[in-house]
Amino acid sequence: MKREYEEFKVRINKLVSISQKVPEEGWVLQNGAPWPGNDAQNHPGMVQVFLGHGDSLDEHGEILPRLIYVSCERRPGFNHYKKASAMNALVRVSGVLSNAPFILNVDCSHYINNSKALREAMCFMMDPQSGNKVCFVQFQNKVDGNDQCCQFSVRDVFFNINMKCLDGIQGPICLGTGCVFRRQALYGTKAPIKEKTPRNTSSQREGCEGCLKKDDKVSLKNREDVSTQIHPLESIQEEAEEIDLEMLPATPLEMLERKFGTSPSFVASTLSQNCRTSKATIFASALEETLQVISCGYEERTSWGKEVGWIYGSIAEELVTGFKMHCNGWRSVYCMPRRPAFKASASTSLSGHLYLALRQALGAVQILLSKHCPIWYGYREGMKGLQRLSYISLVIYPWTAIP
Repeated sequence: MKREYEEFKVRINKLVSISQKVPEEGWVLQNGAPWPGNDAQNHPGMVQVFLGHGDSLDEHGEILPRLIYVSCERRPGFNHYKKASAMNALVRVSGVLSNAPFILNVDCSHYINNSKALREAMCFMMDPQSGNKVCFVQFQNKVDGNDQCCQFSVRDVFFNINMKCLDGIQGPICLGTGCVFRRQALYGTKAPIKEKTPRNTSSQREGCEGCLKKDDKVSLKNREDVSTQIHPLESIQEEAEEIDLEMLPATPLEMLERKFGTSPSFVASTLSQNCRTSKATIFASALEETLQVISCGYEERTSWGKEVGWIYGSIAEELVTGFKMHCNGWRSVYCMPRRPAFKASASTSLSGHLYLALRQALGAVQILLSKHCPIWYGYREGMKGLQRLSYISLVIYPWTAIP
């Protein structure tokens, strides 16, 4: 096993060294054609399946999980929202291909350090009492070789004190990495509300029977009135021509298309109660559907980036996305296993730390000056007061640097 790992490591390092030397004419496919992604700002959408075919089996004969490469379409003149737009495209692609109920989000600078972490997240998500109200499970963000020297740093205080305190209110904020999301929460739906069963008393039963008797009399009278009202066809057509079609209430299908887009497969996946694609779905046809949902114009005139998926408008898109979920009545969970679930390679240079601090401060200022500012947004929703106060403190802290 160790020898196979070393051989695999050598092959990976060789591929990395080759990829760093970009040819002048660009990359070429095996058939000699130029790779469509040579121009990073102008290329079509690409989907490549590495694992997921019928012959992809492990040594025990079990089907391997699907491993799919996705590259969104890029065209000049279209606004691309970087990470938030890419995450929304991945949500749509996974909804068409697998429609799994939970989504793991890990940045490229992080790696999995605990293979049992996902099972712990599933325990929170599938809890029979309160699991259906959990929108995401946030794991602690650990850094390689930086735990002992930063024991009393601001970063350690944030993860060991602030996040734990928020876990006792409505849940921690979303950090954008090391997080397991519930798919339905990303679709902008409200958190489920536990229905209260009415008391079955004798007075209520008698009142209901009386109401039913009155309703029966009214319905019979209406039927007699309807049977006597006969309108000519010409008058009905004249009234229909005077009605503005745009003012008519939209059908459920039209409302779903305005919210999620015009992909029939993806719209059907959002209505699935058990969050599983049907067995009749053909994988080849599903791949063709993914090219539609990653096109650069798919999100136009939809709710993506506004009410659905990752929210646009700030470089701290993960903070706004978690804030919207909490406004919809969801709660989150902070998970700190003994063995850290995910680890990241820390930046050792001063410029790296300054860039990270600048990004966080700029994102907080953008949220403060946007529509989704926690000071005035979502007061009629399901967010608790202390949770809102924590979001307000996050977006106003950059202004404390002004003397």
